[in-house]
Amino acid sequence: MDRVCLKCDAPADPSHQFCGRCGAPLHTRCGACLTLVAPGLNFCTACGRQLSRDLSATGAVREERRTVNVLFVDLKGFTNMAESLDPEDLRQLQLDYFSTAREVIRRYGGVVEKYIGDAVMAVFGVPVETEHDGLRTVLAGLELQRELDGRALAGRYPMRARVGIATGEALVDLAAARNGGEALLSGDVVATAARLQTHAPPGGVLVSAVTHRATAGSIRYDEAPLRLELAGKSQPVEAWLARASVRRPPVPDDEATPLVGRAAELDLLMAALRRCVSERRAHLVSVVGAHGMGKSRLVRELLRRVHDDSGLLVRWRVGRCLPYGAGGTYDALAEIIKTEADVLDTDDPVRTRERLATALAKVLPATEVERLTNLLGPLAGLPGRPVRPGEIEAAWRDALLALARHLPTVLVVEDLHFADPALLRFLAELVETGGDAPLLVLCTYRPELLDEQPAWPSALPGMLTVSLSRLRADEMRTLLSTLMSRHGVAAEHTERLTGLTGGNPMYAVEYVRMLADGQGDLDVPDSVHGVIANRIDLLDNAERTLLNAAAVLGDRLWPGAIGTMLSLDGADVAGVLVRLQRRDFFVAGSVSTVAGEAELTFQHQLVREVAYRRLPRATRAALHRRAAGWLQAVSIDGRHDLATAVARHRIEALALAESLGEDTAADVQAARAALRAAADAAFAVYAVEAALGYVGQALNVWPVDHEPAQRRTAELLHHRLQFLVDSDRFYREYGVKEVTRLAERMREAGDRTGEARAETLLGQAEFMRAERDRAREHLDRALALFADLPDDAAKAEAYGELARLHLLEFQTGAALPAARAARELAHRQGLADAEMHALVTEHATRYVAGDASALADLERAVEVCRAQSLPTLRRAAHNLATFRQEEGELAGAAELERESRGVHGGQLSLVLSHSEEAEVAYFTGDWPALLRAADEYLDEEGADTTDWDLQLRGRRAWIGALCGRPQVSDVARSLDVARRSGFVRLRYNAYAHGALSRALDGDTAGAAALLAELVELWHEAPTALTLEWLSAAVHADVLTGGSTVERVVRTSVRRTRWVVAAEALVAGDPATAAERYDEIGCASDAVLAAAWAARATGSAAHAARVRAFAERTGATGLLSLY
Repeated sequence: MDRVCLKCDAPADPSHQFCGRCGAPLHTRCGACLTLVAPGLNFCTACGRQLSRDLSATGAVREERRTVNVLFVDLKGFTNMAESLDPEDLRQLQLDYFSTAREVIRRYGGVVEKYIGDAVMAVFGVPVETEHDGLRTVLAGLELQRELDGRALAGRYPMRARVGIATGEALVDLAAARNGGEALLSGDVVATAARLQTHAPPGGVLVSAVTHRATAGSIRYDEAPLRLELAGKSQPVEAWLARASVRRPPVPDDEATPLVGRAAELDLLMAALRRCVSERRAHLVSVVGAHGMGKSRLVRELLRRVHDDSGLLVRWRVGRCLPYGAGGTYDALAEIIKTEADVLDTDDPVRTRERLATALAKVLPATEVERLTNLLGPLAGLPGRPVRPGEIEAAWRDALLALARHLPTVLVVEDLHFADPALLRFLAELVETGGDAPLLVLCTYRPELLDEQPAWPSALPGMLTVSLSRLRADEMRTLLSTLMSRHGVAAEHTERLTGLTGGNPMYAVEYVRMLADGQGDLDVPDSVHGVIANRIDLLDNAERTLLNAAAVLGDRLWPGAIGTMLSLDGADVAGVLVRLQRRDFFVAGSVSTVAGEAELTFQHQLVREVAYRRLPRATRAALHRRAAGWLQAVSIDGRHDLATAVARHRIEALALAESLGEDTAADVQAARAALRAAADAAFAVYAVEAALGYVGQALNVWPVDHEPAQRRTAELLHHRLQFLVDSDRFYREYGVKEVTRLAERMREAGDRTGEARAETLLGQAEFMRAERDRAREHLDRALALFADLPDDAAKAEAYGELARLHLLEFQTGAALPAARAARELAHRQGLADAEMHALVTEHATRYVAGDASALADLERAVEVCRAQSLPTLRRAAHNLATFRQEEGELAGAAELERESRGVHGGQLSLVLSHSEEAEVAYFTGDWPALLRAADEYLDEEGADTTDWDLQLRGRRAWIGALCGRPQVSDVARSLDVARRSGFVRLRYNAYAHGALSRALDGDTAGAAALLAELVELWHEAPTALTLEWLSAAVHADVLTGGSTVERVVRTSVRRTRWVVAAEALVAGDPATAAERYDEIGCASDAVLAAAWAARATGSAAHAARVRAFAERTGATGLLSLY
């Protein structure tokens, strides 16, 4: 509840009973219905709500971090003069000076903090912050100079002053801010303002760069800033000398952009105007919306539409209600009258009176002109005369209605929420008495006007209210795209800005302007910050206290959490949250992630950011701890989202405690436990990168000698996650050595389970960089350790990895038992992903062995993985894509590869490294693209997993030779890797592509020797997987003139379309082979077959095809093949 002094309007604390300024009893504003209730009552007389409870008493913030504007004013020469003055004279001079300063500062909404000798310090932006604080401060400074410059203080002492102004963050004492006085705020901004004042010239107002940026559109400054060396500043400071206010409004930034999302509202306004004109009677139309929703823009669009309508002739006049003390009660009305009479600020009284009389004579009888000129004179700046109560307002109404009867008139009153209640009363009476005058009074205001003036007319003639809500996301994207295009801002920011701006057009304009000015960090723009801060400051204490707690709690909030954080009753919290929903701070969700709790979210995340930034660090830390405690209490084991939230609160509390220099022992332990739990929860839902981040943070705050067993487990998880996220980086940063040392430490500590898991990880790491023997050693050791340990997921994983190792060795007899053992272990423990991982290995092993039915079984496995969103989908889809390629179905394989890349948590399902781009380029015959992709992939510094793609290294060798850039080292490297690793798959690729490279190089004997090794290997380990190497082998066989590979083709495990094409080649029918390769969609193999056909038959068509391909790809070496 708020306390209100109806006598002097002084601010009051909710705990006060009497006004601290005038002593009058304070009225209470009901927090539920906003009715003012007389002193002494405990219940609201309008809605019956109890008034005595103060929900903000517990958890209320007594200090806040605020963006404030500080003004220092100091008299030049005061010290020297004081030395020669009598104390009484000095006192009179000070009283006159202080009184003048205090009056000007209060007129513009500032608070005098202190008087120091002849210096006065004032603060703007407390207790209520607005977007106009900087402007009000500079206007106050200029007004102070006008009041003091050349004036004799105390009637006889002419003095000049210096004014310094700075804008920045400070810690504000809220109680002192309400009443003024010492120790109001602390912060560097105070010292900056004081030092700027010492550099200001006599009679000058010197402001900081931040103040200048906020007021440059409304204040005229010198053209260039000053560069000042200020005491205590490590770098020169930019400062600007203010000269005068600029009364013209700034040019709207959005005028060159189309009106977005307001077409229906514009049609409503136009229809209301037409109705007003046709019915010839007064109408009141309100455009209501939060700041930045486009109220003024909508009014300007209405004016444009009126101008474009030749059949609609109206008088259009605009008046603005000002948010600072430059105008009076009827300032908006005065602006309208002066515009109508063409009165200028520079006109003298005689000229002003003439202009006013001339304007009135056009619409009034001659007998009335003199009287109404006298009565309207004060609005145009002329002196008034004593009149009867109500006479002057009646005269103003008569004049305005006369204007409307003469020509249909639109009176636009902008920012009515800043207006004095007297102006609202006048406008209501103007419409009520409009009679037959076609007068449209069009008012724009924010919703808070109705909080302050709930009786504002709602049933006047022609009353229409147009409410502007937030723009939809698609509308914001359109607006942002247009603004960014206009300002030259990259479109990549569109989606993020759509979320940040939350449907507020003004926020969009300010963010784009900030980016255009080179500020790329997307901090809250100063103008937007001021608007949001003002909304927060207009809340009552209970609402503000709950908003602060909600800002700490996060994106989602629950009444129970808020109650725990503030030690408040849940019912009372719920009531205040409802009020905040009505004020558009929160929106209720349709479902809740916490059972039994309603869930709300911030309507706009920028509100949360501004509210959070205002809280002192100690308050933030305390609220973060309480939020974490509540979330832990309601958490269910394994809930990733809540575990993550707990960790966030714990780590924030720890960071804040460290920054405050507090004892952090308890926070460190709580943060470590929360981060470890968050890592486990994230890993459980396959959020691998998030889990890595959490366990890394946990280890950062985990002393080496504290809970060593648990720390070793965390270290192993960290290494495993690093390997899964970026295996090349894992190798570069000596991950294998680190895990080896960790396994030794676990062995020394007797941790067999940990050691077995470490050995499994080492086996995976060696397997992924094609080190067969070392991988098998580690996996054998892991299984030996697991043998007498209870079944768990790690044991199933070890069996599964051993099965994969045997599969890649094409040892199907060993792979199947290991895969089935892994599947049975996983099934018994309910490990769905591990079970499917093992099943995929089973099906892949059967396909490699030539079992045609395995393909359909693998397709079913892919469907199960899709349905259950299992990470194994990555490997299952990749394997199925590989087998589809083997079957010659390239299009379907490409779709599966795309699906494999996008699987959530797919890092858990290790897939052998290869270059898809190069693979596609081979099929399409784009050899330049293949060579570029091969260079990028194979020559990447620090890449340890590229050896599995020996087919690409081999293709780069022979395609590079045909394109005039031979890669002899690739053949030697491939052979070395294949023989060292021992994997059959790699040996097939090295022999086949090496043979083709040597044959193209003229080394027929060397090529034949490699083909002989390939055939020998075939007898040892035949396989259905021949796509990677069989075509290269038969091309080499053609070049060597032998029939070595024919034995492989004739005894193929599975007769795929690739084998059929190879059969044609070894049978001496390259033309048919070219046709078969074309049917598959492999241009590279087809052009080589065409070359053999041209050589064998002299076919002109085949020769032309080869020439065209060579010209397109730069493979001139092809021309020598026929």
